[in-house]
Amino acid sequence: MADTMLAPTSYKQPSRKGKKAWRKNVDLNDLTANLEDVRTQIIQHGGVVSEKPAADLFALDTTGDSTISLQQSKSKLLKADEILAQRSAVPGLEQRKRKAPDLAAPDPSAKRSKNGKYISHKQLQHLRTVANRPTGEGGFALAIPEATHDPWAPAGPAKHAELDFLEPVRPIREPSTLRHAPVSLVASGKVVPAVPRPAAGKSYNPLVQDWSALLEREGAAAVEAEKARVAAELAEEEQVARAEAEAAKVEAAEKEEWATDYESAWESEWDGIQSGAEGEANGVFTAKMKRRKTPAERNKILARKQREAAETHERRRKERLARKAGGVKPKLAGKSARGQGSEVSDSSDDGFEPALRRNRFGKRDVPAAPLEVVLPEDLQDSLRRLKPEGNLLTDRYRNLLVNGKVEVRKRLGQRKLRKVDKTEKWSYKDWKLK
Repeated sequence: MADTMLAPTSYKQPSRKGKKAWRKNVDLNDLTANLEDVRTQIIQHGGVVSEKPAADLFALDTTGDSTISLQQSKSKLLKADEILAQRSAVPGLEQRKRKAPDLAAPDPSAKRSKNGKYISHKQLQHLRTVANRPTGEGGFALAIPEATHDPWAPAGPAKHAELDFLEPVRPIREPSTLRHAPVSLVASGKVVPAVPRPAAGKSYNPLVQDWSALLEREGAAAVEAEKARVAAELAEEEQVARAEAEAAKVEAAEKEEWATDYESAWESEWDGIQSGAEGEANGVFTAKMKRRKTPAERNKILARKQREAAETHERRRKERLARKAGGVKPKLAGKSARGQGSEVSDSSDDGFEPALRRNRFGKRDVPAAPLEVVLPEDLQDSLRRLKPEGNLLTDRYRNLLVNGKVEVRKRLGQRKLRKVDKTEKWSYKDWKLK
């Protein structure tokens, strides 16, 4: 009957923007169900349950039910409680210390006791027990000599009487500079922190101003490095051209001074004799004889040595001038300019690499810092698409080099092993039927 008295409903309304937007047939199922529930509570409980006080809904039991205790007492014990409740008829071991039984005196009429050196087993055990007791409890106080020799002490130099004329071998000592603090290679003398603060433009999601400033700075440094590399290549090409031209001039002058038709013919004839071509044609092989260098050859060798010495001197002079001016060396022109003195800042407070001083620690230069710039097309706006870059181990190693704690050395690769060819002997297959 209740279902038949419900108001008509309209669930599927295509739109509420027409003329019949507000209709009379609205869904009232929830409201009707709540009203029926309230009426049922009033009929059964005399009012709404949520509005009644707690004293009308709950009762306080202070005595309990007696039937529950009777039911619990009849329950079976657990197997663990049953095992623990068992008691053994054998008494337990006594924990108190008992006095040792009196040792019977040896029988003087016994055969072993005639010489007075025999000790029974009980007496021997008693003597051992007394000897093992501490001194304050009736034991023996043994005098233990102090050790005078240290087996772990460093061994001193061996002394030989027949080698007195030699100076004693001095032990290897650590250098005094080992206890000094390392000298930083930074131009300002500051110590670079172990984990320097990176620049703001190196963040995975940097600001536009910080990222553009970092990109412009690294781009300018790369352009300067490329210009220095091109200039160094041009200088090297000019130097090689000048050397070739000078060598051509020297050879031309030597030919004009020493070369004549008679000498050329004589040299060609002598070379033919020394080559042994005629002997080989006749079936006789003769070894080529050593001859003295001609004056032209000696002059040519001397001119070449002088030219190489002059080129080496000029190259070193240019490197010295470039080092004093603070520029990039021709040898390092192809490298990044951030690693050797082209830094704008002397400290790493701004997040950039600090400038290094000219005098280095060791025979090699500090490796250049890696280029940590993200191009516009590589910028990501999500951590899921972010690619990790850099190497913490490499950064930490370069930090040790910059702080002067480790010397820069050449990286050694895997040494070349001796090539061994393994083959199988076939001698066991060479057999003859007898």
